[in-house]
Amino acid sequence: MIQQEKKYRVDSLDLALHFFSEKNIAPSQMSTTNHFYGQQSGNNVTKLVQYSDKYEIHILEEADGVFSLVEKISVDSVDDGLNWLRSQGFEFIDEIKMWSQTFEYKGGLVRLYLIDDWLHSIILSHPHDQLKDIEKELKLKPEEVIEKPYNKFLTSLGMIKTRKL
Repeated sequence: MIQQEKKYRVDSLDLALHFFSEKNIAPSQMSTTNHFYGQQSGNNVTKLVQYSDKYEIHILEEADGVFSLVEKISVDSVDDGLNWLRSQGFEFIDEIKMWSQTFEYKGGLVRLYLIDDWLHSIILSHPHDQLKDIEKELKLKPEEVIEKPYNKFLTSLGMIKTRKL
C-alpha cells in the first residue's frame, strides 16, 4: 500500500512523546534537516531536502490535505539541488529548518517535528485506510490538520524565509 502523509499542528509534542513512552517505543531516528521549497501554485511540493549525509529532491502530490511522495531524486550538494530547482523553472525558494523524531508504528511512521524552532507538528505516514485510526490513538483532531505544504502554511502566518534562486 502507498504511504500517505497527513500533517497536524499541535500545541506541544508532549502528548505524543508520552504515548510512545507508555508503549515502550523508542524513536528510530532523530534528525535536523533543511528544506528548500520551490514556490509553486497549488499544494503539490517540489523541494530540496538537506540531511546530514545526503541531499534529495522530493516531489509530492497533494489531494484533500494528504501528501504522497511520487519521486525522490538524489543530488550531490545543496548547490546541485538548487540548480536542479532552477532548471525546473523555480525562481524563488522558501527555507525551513526541521528537527524531527521518527517512531515506527503499525507499519508506518509517526514523525514529531519542531519547525523553525517554534511550530510543533506531527506527520502520520501510513496507508490511507489507517490514518483515521492512528489519528484517534494519538488524540489528533481534524481541526489540527495542515492541508497546505509547510512553506505555504508558514507564509499564511507571515513566518517564512524566502529568497530568489
